[in-house]
Amino acid sequence: MRTREPAQIEQKPEDMRRICVCYTPDQSYLFPSFVSALQARRFTPRDLADIVIIAFGIDPVAEVIFAEACARADIVFLTRSEADIGGAPAMLARLFLADLLPKHYDFFLYVDGDTQIRGPLDDLLLNPVPYGMFYAAADPMTFVGDDSDRLSRTIAAHFASLGLSSVDACRYFNSGVIYAERNGWARIGAEAWRMFSGQSGASRFPDQDVLNLVGLPHCLSMSLAWNFPVYMNSIRVLSVIRPRIVHYMSRPKPWEGAFPPWNAEASAVYGKVASAYPETARYWRRMKRTTWFRYHLQQRYKRLHAMVTWGFGAKRRRILAYERRLKQSQALQGASGRDVGAVQSVLTPSVEASF
Repeated sequence: MRTREPAQIEQKPEDMRRICVCYTPDQSYLFPSFVSALQARRFTPRDLADIVIIAFGIDPVAEVIFAEACARADIVFLTRSEADIGGAPAMLARLFLADLLPKHYDFFLYVDGDTQIRGPLDDLLLNPVPYGMFYAAADPMTFVGDDSDRLSRTIAAHFASLGLSSVDACRYFNSGVIYAERNGWARIGAEAWRMFSGQSGASRFPDQDVLNLVGLPHCLSMSLAWNFPVYMNSIRVLSVIRPRIVHYMSRPKPWEGAFPPWNAEASAVYGKVASAYPETARYWRRMKRTTWFRYHLQQRYKRLHAMVTWGFGAKRRRILAYERRLKQSQALQGASGRDVGAVQSVLTPSVEASF
Protein backbone atom coordinates (compact mmCIF):
# COMPACT_ATOMS: atom_id res chain seq x y z
CA MET A 1 0.00 0.00 0.00
CA ARG A 2 1.41 3.39 -0.98
CA THR A 3 0.58 6.69 0.65
CA ARG A 4 1.78 10.21 0.13
CA GLU A 5 0.90 13.15 2.33
CA PRO A 6 2.24 16.67 1.95
CA ALA A 7 4.61 17.69 4.72
CA GLN A 8 2.95 21.04 5.33
CA ILE A 9 -0.29 19.47 6.55
CA GLU A 10 1.35 17.24 9.15
CA GLN A 11 0.02 18.21 12.56
CA LYS A 12 0.31 17.21 16.14
CA PRO A 13 -2.57 14.94 17.23
CA GLU A 14 -4.20 17.65 19.36
CA ASP A 15 -4.21 20.02 16.35
CA MET A 16 -5.56 17.57 13.79
CA ARG A 17 -8.77 18.57 12.11
CA ARG A 18 -11.69 16.24 12.64
CA ILE A 19 -13.42 16.95 9.31
CA CYS A 20 -12.31 16.38 5.73
CA VAL A 21 -13.72 16.84 2.25
CA CYS A 22 -12.67 13.78 0.27
CA TYR A 23 -12.56 12.36 -3.26
CA THR A 24 -11.83 8.79 -4.41
CA PRO A 25 -10.97 8.91 -8.15
CA ASP A 26 -9.32 6.39 -10.40
CA GLN A 27 -6.84 7.69 -12.97
CA SER A 28 -9.55 8.66 -15.48
CA TYR A 29 -11.15 11.00 -12.92
CA LEU A 30 -7.96 12.17 -11.25
CA PHE A 31 -7.66 15.52 -13.05
CA PRO A 32 -11.31 16.65 -12.68
CA SER A 33 -11.26 15.53 -9.04
CA PHE A 34 -8.15 17.64 -8.51
CA VAL A 35 -9.96 20.65 -10.01
CA SER A 36 -12.94 20.15 -7.70
CA ALA A 37 -10.60 19.65 -4.73
CA LEU A 38 -8.85 22.94 -5.52
CA GLN A 39 -12.23 24.67 -5.46
CA ALA A 40 -13.10 22.94 -2.18
CA ARG A 41 -9.81 24.17 -0.73
CA ARG A 42 -10.60 27.70 -1.86
CA PHE A 43 -14.04 27.65 -0.25
CA THR A 44 -13.18 25.82 2.99
CA PRO A 45 -11.32 27.46 5.89
CA ARG A 46 -8.10 25.62 6.63
CA ASP A 47 -8.85 25.50 10.33
CA LEU A 48 -12.20 23.81 9.66
CA ALA A 49 -11.44 20.92 7.31
CA ASP A 50 -8.75 19.21 5.25
CA ILE A 51 -9.22 18.36 1.58
CA VAL A 52 -8.25 14.76 0.79
CA ILE A 53 -7.83 12.87 -2.50
CA ILE A 54 -7.49 9.08 -2.28
CA ALA A 55 -6.49 7.90 -5.75
CA PHE A 56 -6.96 4.29 -6.88
CA GLY A 57 -4.93 2.25 -9.33
CA ILE A 58 -2.90 5.14 -10.74
CA ASP A 59 0.49 4.72 -12.36
CA PRO A 60 3.74 5.82 -10.65
CA VAL A 61 4.13 8.90 -12.87
CA ALA A 62 0.64 10.15 -12.02
CA GLU A 63 1.33 9.49 -8.36
CA VAL A 64 4.41 11.72 -8.35
CA ILE A 65 2.76 14.47 -10.42
CA PHE A 66 -0.40 14.74 -8.33
CA ALA A 67 1.39 14.30 -5.02
CA GLU A 68 3.52 17.34 -5.83
CA ALA A 69 0.57 19.35 -7.19
CA CYS A 70 -1.51 18.57 -4.10
CA ALA A 71 1.38 19.51 -1.82
CA ARG A 72 1.47 22.92 -3.50
CA ALA A 73 -2.29 23.30 -3.07
CA ASP A 74 -2.53 22.17 0.58
CA ILE A 75 -4.46 19.04 -0.36
CA VAL A 76 -3.80 15.67 1.27
CA PHE A 77 -2.94 13.12 -1.41
CA LEU A 78 -3.07 9.37 -0.74
CA THR A 79 -2.91 6.38 -3.05
CA ARG A 80 -4.50 2.98 -2.68
CA SER A 81 -5.05 -0.06 -4.87
CA GLU A 82 -8.28 -1.85 -5.69
CA ALA A 83 -7.08 -4.62 -3.37
CA ASP A 84 -7.66 -2.21 -0.46
CA ILE A 85 -11.36 -2.14 -1.33
CA GLY A 86 -11.92 -5.83 -1.94
CA GLY A 87 -11.04 -5.66 -5.62
CA ALA A 88 -13.97 -3.30 -6.29
CA PRO A 89 -13.77 -0.45 -8.81
CA ALA A 90 -13.02 3.04 -7.50
CA MET A 91 -16.68 4.06 -7.78
CA LEU A 92 -17.34 1.82 -4.76
CA ALA A 93 -14.54 3.30 -2.65
CA ARG A 94 -17.03 5.52 -0.81
CA LEU A 95 -18.30 2.36 0.90
CA PHE A 96 -14.86 1.89 2.48
CA LEU A 97 -14.11 5.45 3.57
CA ALA A 98 -14.27 4.63 7.28
CA ASP A 99 -11.28 2.33 6.71
CA LEU A 100 -9.45 4.38 4.08
CA LEU A 101 -9.30 7.80 5.70
CA PRO A 102 -6.65 8.73 8.29
CA LYS A 103 -7.92 7.84 11.75
CA HIS A 104 -8.24 11.36 13.16
CA TYR A 105 -11.19 12.31 10.93
CA ASP A 106 -14.52 11.85 12.72
CA PHE A 107 -16.62 13.32 9.90
CA PHE A 108 -16.19 13.45 6.14
CA LEU A 109 -17.87 15.13 3.21
CA TYR A 110 -17.54 12.74 0.28
CA VAL A 111 -17.78 14.45 -3.13
CA ASP A 112 -17.82 12.84 -6.59
CA GLY A 113 -15.10 13.98 -8.99
CA ASP A 114 -17.57 15.22 -11.63
CA THR A 115 -18.49 18.22 -9.50
CA GLN A 116 -17.59 21.87 -9.11
CA ILE A 117 -17.60 23.77 -5.83
CA ARG A 118 -19.28 27.14 -6.34
CA GLY A 119 -19.42 28.59 -2.84
CA PRO A 120 -18.45 28.24 0.84
CA LEU A 121 -18.97 24.84 2.43
CA ASP A 122 -18.99 26.16 6.02
CA ASP A 123 -22.76 25.98 6.50
CA LEU A 124 -22.75 22.27 5.77
CA LEU A 125 -19.51 21.34 7.53
CA LEU A 126 -20.48 23.19 10.71
CA ASN A 127 -23.82 21.42 10.89
CA PRO A 128 -23.81 18.63 13.51
CA VAL A 129 -24.01 15.08 12.17
CA PRO A 130 -25.75 12.86 14.73
CA TYR A 131 -24.01 9.63 15.70
CA GLY A 132 -24.59 6.89 13.14
CA MET A 133 -26.19 9.25 10.61
CA PHE A 134 -25.36 11.01 7.36
CA TYR A 135 -26.74 13.75 5.14
CA ALA A 136 -27.59 13.31 1.46
CA ALA A 137 -29.77 15.12 -1.07
CA ALA A 138 -32.74 13.65 -2.90
CA ASP A 139 -31.95 12.01 -6.23
CA PRO A 140 -33.60 13.68 -9.25
CA MET A 141 -35.61 10.48 -9.79
CA THR A 142 -37.66 11.23 -6.68
CA PHE A 143 -39.15 14.34 -8.29
CA VAL A 144 -40.77 12.41 -11.12
CA GLY A 145 -43.54 11.31 -8.75
CA ASP A 146 -46.65 9.63 -10.09
CA ASP A 147 -46.48 11.14 -13.56
CA SER A 148 -47.74 8.95 -16.38
CA ASP A 149 -44.94 9.35 -18.93
CA ARG A 150 -42.45 6.64 -19.87
CA LEU A 151 -39.68 8.07 -17.67
CA SER A 152 -41.93 7.95 -14.62
CA ARG A 153 -42.99 4.37 -15.33
CA THR A 154 -39.36 3.32 -15.76
CA ILE A 155 -38.30 4.92 -12.48
CA ALA A 156 -41.30 3.48 -10.62
CA ALA A 157 -40.41 0.03 -11.94
CA HIS A 158 -36.82 0.48 -10.79
CA PHE A 159 -37.85 1.44 -7.26
CA ALA A 160 -40.31 -1.46 -7.16
CA SER A 161 -37.56 -3.88 -8.23
CA LEU A 162 -35.56 -2.75 -5.21
CA GLY A 163 -38.50 -3.45 -2.92
CA LEU A 164 -38.79 0.18 -1.79
CA SER A 165 -42.08 1.30 -0.33
CA SER A 166 -43.71 4.40 -1.81
CA VAL A 167 -42.48 6.40 1.19
CA ASP A 168 -38.89 5.20 0.85
CA ALA A 169 -38.96 5.71 -2.91
CA CYS A 170 -39.68 9.39 -2.26
CA ARG A 171 -36.63 9.55 0.01
CA TYR A 172 -34.18 7.79 -2.35
CA PHE A 173 -30.96 9.82 -2.18
CA ASN A 174 -28.13 10.54 -4.59
CA SER A 175 -24.79 9.18 -3.37
CA GLY A 176 -22.60 11.71 -5.20
CA VAL A 177 -22.30 13.98 -2.15
CA ILE A 178 -22.52 12.55 1.38
CA TYR A 179 -21.71 14.18 4.71
CA ALA A 180 -21.27 11.41 7.25
CA GLU A 181 -20.29 10.53 10.79
CA ARG A 182 -17.46 8.06 10.41
CA ASN A 183 -18.45 5.33 12.89
CA GLY A 184 -21.95 5.08 11.54
CA TRP A 185 -20.66 5.02 7.98
CA ALA A 186 -18.38 2.10 8.85
CA ARG A 187 -21.46 -0.03 9.52
CA ILE A 188 -23.44 1.31 6.56
CA GLY A 189 -20.56 0.87 4.11
CA ALA A 190 -19.76 -2.66 5.29
CA GLU A 191 -23.38 -3.77 5.00
CA ALA A 192 -23.73 -2.14 1.57
CA TRP A 193 -20.59 -3.92 0.38
CA ARG A 194 -21.92 -7.28 1.59
CA MET A 195 -25.19 -6.63 -0.21
CA PHE A 196 -23.40 -5.50 -3.37
CA SER A 197 -21.12 -8.57 -3.33
CA GLY A 198 -24.15 -10.85 -3.01
CA GLN A 199 -26.07 -9.38 -5.94
CA SER A 200 -26.82 -11.79 -8.76
CA GLY A 201 -28.06 -9.30 -11.33
CA ALA A 202 -26.92 -5.98 -12.71
CA SER A 203 -28.42 -2.66 -11.69
CA ARG A 204 -28.30 0.69 -13.42
CA PHE A 205 -27.13 2.35 -10.19
CA PRO A 206 -25.51 -0.54 -8.31
CA ASP A 207 -23.62 1.28 -5.55
CA GLN A 208 -26.30 3.93 -5.07
CA ASP A 209 -29.07 1.34 -4.88
CA VAL A 210 -27.39 -0.72 -2.16
CA LEU A 211 -26.52 2.43 -0.21
CA ASN A 212 -30.18 3.40 -0.26
CA LEU A 213 -31.35 -0.05 0.77
CA VAL A 214 -28.97 -0.04 3.72
CA GLY A 215 -28.70 3.67 4.49
CA LEU A 216 -32.21 5.11 4.24
CA PRO A 217 -32.99 4.56 7.95
CA HIS A 218 -29.89 6.61 8.79
CA CYS A 219 -30.22 9.35 6.16
CA LEU A 220 -31.05 12.97 6.87
CA SER A 221 -32.12 15.07 3.90
CA MET A 222 -30.10 18.08 2.81
CA SER A 223 -30.68 20.81 0.28
CA LEU A 224 -29.97 20.34 -3.40
CA ALA A 225 -27.62 23.29 -2.95
CA TRP A 226 -25.06 20.71 -1.78
CA ASN A 227 -25.65 18.32 -4.70
CA PHE A 228 -27.17 20.30 -7.54
CA PRO A 229 -27.84 18.33 -10.76
CA VAL A 230 -26.58 20.55 -13.55
CA TYR A 231 -29.64 20.00 -15.74
CA MET A 232 -31.59 22.02 -13.18
CA ASN A 233 -29.88 25.10 -14.62
CA SER A 234 -32.65 24.94 -17.21
CA ILE A 235 -35.71 24.70 -14.97
CA ARG A 236 -35.90 28.06 -13.13
CA VAL A 237 -34.77 26.97 -9.65
CA LEU A 238 -31.29 28.51 -9.44
CA SER A 239 -32.34 31.62 -7.55
CA VAL A 240 -34.14 29.53 -4.93
CA ILE A 241 -31.55 26.79 -4.41
CA ARG A 242 -28.35 28.84 -4.92
CA PRO A 243 -26.09 25.81 -5.46
CA ARG A 244 -22.73 25.43 -3.71
CA ILE A 245 -21.82 22.04 -5.22
CA VAL A 246 -22.82 21.43 -8.86
CA HIS A 247 -22.94 17.80 -9.97
CA TYR A 248 -22.45 16.90 -13.65
CA MET A 249 -24.20 13.56 -13.42
CA SER A 250 -23.99 12.27 -16.98
CA ARG A 251 -21.98 12.80 -20.15
CA PRO A 252 -20.87 15.12 -21.47
CA LYS A 253 -18.72 16.41 -18.62
CA PRO A 254 -17.60 20.03 -18.25
CA TRP A 255 -13.92 19.16 -18.78
CA GLU A 256 -14.92 17.77 -22.21
CA GLY A 257 -16.23 21.11 -23.41
CA ALA A 258 -18.83 23.85 -22.98
CA PHE A 259 -22.30 22.40 -23.55
CA PRO A 260 -25.78 23.51 -22.57
CA PRO A 261 -26.94 23.84 -19.81
CA TRP A 262 -23.62 25.19 -18.50
CA ASN A 263 -21.61 28.08 -19.89
CA ALA A 264 -18.06 28.35 -21.15
CA GLU A 265 -16.83 29.53 -17.74
CA ALA A 266 -17.68 26.16 -16.19
CA SER A 267 -15.45 24.43 -18.72
CA ALA A 268 -12.70 27.06 -18.78
CA VAL A 269 -11.69 26.28 -15.21
CA TYR A 270 -10.02 23.04 -16.37
CA GLY A 271 -7.81 24.94 -18.77
CA LYS A 272 -6.90 27.40 -16.03
CA VAL A 273 -5.86 24.58 -13.71
CA ALA A 274 -3.89 22.91 -16.50
CA SER A 275 -2.01 26.20 -16.99
CA ALA A 276 -1.38 26.66 -13.27
CA TYR A 277 -0.33 23.01 -12.82
CA PRO A 278 0.99 22.14 -16.31
CA GLU A 279 2.36 18.78 -15.23
CA THR A 280 -1.24 17.60 -14.62
CA ALA A 281 -2.51 18.60 -18.09
CA ARG A 282 -1.69 15.22 -19.63
CA TYR A 283 -4.51 13.74 -17.50
CA TRP A 284 -7.11 16.19 -18.82
CA ARG A 285 -9.34 14.14 -21.12
CA ARG A 286 -10.96 16.27 -23.79
CA MET A 287 -13.48 15.34 -26.44
CA LYS A 288 -12.89 14.73 -30.13
CA ARG A 289 -14.37 17.38 -32.39
CA THR A 290 -16.77 15.00 -34.13
CA THR A 291 -18.08 13.74 -30.80
CA TRP A 292 -18.32 17.31 -29.51
CA PHE A 293 -20.62 18.30 -32.38
CA ARG A 294 -22.97 15.36 -31.71
CA TYR A 295 -23.14 16.11 -28.00
CA HIS A 296 -23.68 19.81 -28.63
CA LEU A 297 -26.82 19.08 -30.67
CA GLN A 298 -27.98 16.54 -28.10
CA GLN A 299 -27.50 18.94 -25.20
CA ARG A 300 -29.40 21.74 -26.92
CA TYR A 301 -32.34 19.36 -27.31
CA LYS A 302 -32.06 18.11 -23.69
CA ARG A 303 -32.00 21.68 -22.37
CA LEU A 304 -35.19 22.53 -24.27
CA HIS A 305 -36.80 19.27 -23.15
CA ALA A 306 -35.93 19.96 -19.49
CA MET A 307 -37.34 23.49 -19.72
CA VAL A 308 -40.65 22.18 -21.04
CA THR A 309 -41.08 18.98 -19.00
CA TRP A 310 -39.48 20.12 -15.72
CA GLY A 311 -39.49 23.90 -15.72
CA PHE A 312 -43.23 24.57 -16.04
CA GLY A 313 -44.99 21.77 -14.25
CA ALA A 314 -45.33 19.39 -11.34
CA LYS A 315 -41.68 18.32 -11.24
CA ARG A 316 -40.49 21.86 -10.61
CA ARG A 317 -43.15 22.31 -7.92
CA ARG A 318 -41.95 19.13 -6.19
CA ILE A 319 -38.36 20.39 -6.20
CA LEU A 320 -39.40 23.72 -4.69
CA ALA A 321 -41.60 21.95 -2.12
CA TYR A 322 -38.64 19.77 -1.10
CA GLU A 323 -36.47 22.85 -0.56
CA ARG A 324 -39.27 24.65 1.27
CA ARG A 325 -39.73 21.75 3.71
CA LEU A 326 -36.01 21.73 4.46
CA LYS A 327 -35.97 25.46 5.17
CA GLN A 328 -39.05 25.20 7.37
CA SER A 329 -37.50 22.32 9.29
CA GLN A 330 -34.26 24.24 9.74
CA ALA A 331 -36.15 27.30 10.96
CA LEU A 332 -38.12 25.22 13.48
CA GLN A 333 -34.96 23.59 14.77
CA GLY A 334 -33.27 26.95 15.16
CA ALA A 335 -36.27 28.41 16.97
CA SER A 336 -36.48 25.50 19.39
CA GLY A 337 -33.14 26.37 20.99
CA ARG A 338 -32.49 22.67 21.56
CA ASP A 339 -29.47 20.54 20.68
CA VAL A 340 -30.51 19.47 17.19
CA GLY A 341 -27.90 16.72 17.00
CA ALA A 342 -29.11 15.12 20.23
CA VAL A 343 -32.73 15.26 19.08
CA GLN A 344 -32.15 13.92 15.56
CA SER A 345 -29.99 11.04 16.73
CA VAL A 346 -33.01 9.39 18.37
CA LEU A 347 -35.61 10.25 15.75
CA THR A 348 -36.56 8.09 12.82
CA PRO A 349 -35.13 10.10 9.91
CA SER A 350 -37.54 11.58 7.43
CA VAL A 351 -37.55 14.37 4.92
CA GLU A 352 -38.50 16.62 7.83
CA ALA A 353 -35.28 15.78 9.71
CA SER A 354 -33.02 17.66 7.41
CA PHE A 355 -30.60 20.43 6.57
